[in-house]
Amino acid sequence: MSENETLLEQIRAVLPAGTTLRPVQPAVDAATLVELVNADSAHVGNPIRDSVDDIMEELTHSDVDAARDTLIAAAPDGTAIGFAFANRVTNPEKPRVFLFGRVHPAHQGRGIGRALLRWTKARAEEILDGHPRGTVQVQNFEGDARARRLCESEGARAIRWFAEMAHKFAETREEAAAPLSAGLRVVPYAEVDTEQLRLLHNHCFADHWGSAAFTEVTWRERIEASSVRMAASEAVIDEHGVPVAYQISEEFPQDVETLGNLRWLGTLGVHREHRGKGLATHLIQRHLSQARREGFEGSMLGVDADSLTGANALYERLGYTRLQGSVRYIFGDADFS
Repeated sequence: MSENETLLEQIRAVLPAGTTLRPVQPAVDAATLVELVNADSAHVGNPIRDSVDDIMEELTHSDVDAARDTLIAAAPDGTAIGFAFANRVTNPEKPRVFLFGRVHPAHQGRGIGRALLRWTKARAEEILDGHPRGTVQVQNFEGDARARRLCESEGARAIRWFAEMAHKFAETREEAAAPLSAGLRVVPYAEVDTEQLRLLHNHCFADHWGSAAFTEVTWRERIEASSVRMAASEAVIDEHGVPVAYQISEEFPQDVETLGNLRWLGTLGVHREHRGKGLATHLIQRHLSQARREGFEGSMLGVDADSLTGANALYERLGYTRLQGSVRYIFGDADFS
């Protein structure tokens, strides 16, 4: 019996009778996977929710082979008991696979999560075969003590911390956007060539921990995601029309009940030669003002707690406060940056 078959048998051994174990079929399973993921998030106190669009985009991404990289444990009525996903990032400079798994709260404590984790880790190692610098990672909500203990007991170690920050308009006053330097102006994101913006993004994030360059295909998937709001996204261009900074705004209506009606500052980047000139502050203030005008209750963003660009201090100065966080784990003794 192969290692894969052995691991599948270990999963079946801890599943309730009548449960079917098979690869995920995105169009068939997306709705029940959303129910599973959101039930587990509510169980551990994580207010962020998934939508069917979120799940579909994750599982049909160009890097994903759903038939080989995913598993669902489905009850006889089709509801998801457990879910596992080896999410690859096929970047030649930083090849890695992120493990994702959830078990419905009603079925936790049976060993299902551990069995699914071992299967995804084995699948990740298959994906990374031939990539000696490849790493296997997993990110957990800081309040999910069970998941964190599981990862640590399976040999993972914490390497990085991240935070979600919120700016609530009821608790802050509006500030006018700081002026830009001569020769710079803001234009709608959609008016700038998408390839120039992809290259700008890759440049901006080349010195960020854990970042991976976007290809033309993965950048298109990023900006065409259902959450992205192009009408609220902007770029700063120089006198030659070249973009030097940008922000992508997003919305997640499924979070309204748990977080409020918030617009997300999804991605913010400033060319390294233009940092320290107030471009990030200008774009954030415009983002906040537009969200106020359009009736949102505030703004959210995610940030690396150890950002080298000083992003955390900037966000705090502009009225964002930490709401919650997550922990990145890595398996083995590999170094990763």
